[in-house]
Amino acid sequence: MMREVFARFGGIVMVMCFACGLLAGCGSNEADPDTGAEGQRIASSMQDYVQMVLDLDQKARNGQMHGAPMGDRQVTILERALENGGRVSRADYEQAWASYRQCIVNKGYAAPPIMKVGEFYQARWSMASVEGQEAREEKLREDDMACGMAEMLNVNEVYQRQHSNPNLYRNPSEGVVDCLHRNNLVKTSYTAKDYDAENRRFDEYWNDRRMGRAPTIAETHGHFSFDYGDVDAAMCLANNHEAMDVQEYKPPEWKPFG
Repeated sequence: MMREVFARFGGIVMVMCFACGLLAGCGSNEADPDTGAEGQRIASSMQDYVQMVLDLDQKARNGQMHGAPMGDRQVTILERALENGGRVSRADYEQAWASYRQCIVNKGYAAPPIMKVGEFYQARWSMASVEGQEAREEKLREDDMACGMAEMLNVNEVYQRQHSNPNLYRNPSEGVVDCLHRNNLVKTSYTAKDYDAENRRFDEYWNDRRMGRAPTIAETHGHFSFDYGDVDAAMCLANNHEAMDVQEYKPPEWKPFG
């Protein structure tokens, strides 16, 4: 729903987020483009997906592809996942996030806040941008991404997919709808095309109202075939990188410089 609406409402607030893993989902890389033809999958199984991430990391280490390799702790977690059928344990998921936050602290910043949707962490927060501090803020973004790449991003991606897109659909809309079906939140006839159409209609409706803010969950009622107030629906959206741009899911504020 309403992808990147916060960019329209942001003002002087920067919304920072990791949408995906270093080697497993951002931009144009060979592992996981953001969209795909209907029914296309990233890999044939979670185990194959984890192996692909590890193989790409090895290419990065060998200088065979662009991008920084993962840190040793993240690689070790993914190797354990590979031995466990491609599934990351809750303990390893928690450890990856703790290592990421400690990495940020070690670079001299306050630890970033944690945003949760259900039992899942979401790497999204807002930060007030200060005029004249562009260089410092750019350094923060670089350090933040470096810590995420080293410690957490691919573990987070695997953990979210194993729960909310285990069929590994390339198209996020298909991942969302598959998740909604598995949680019995929509009719069996509901499709990714239906979901995309509802998004477009609501975007047009909300933009026409010129409210200058994100909607509340109550203001989405009647526009979608599922309830944004249902935590399982919210999980399906967030874990498939569909922005939860409603008032109730505003990213928490981060004050990294104290």
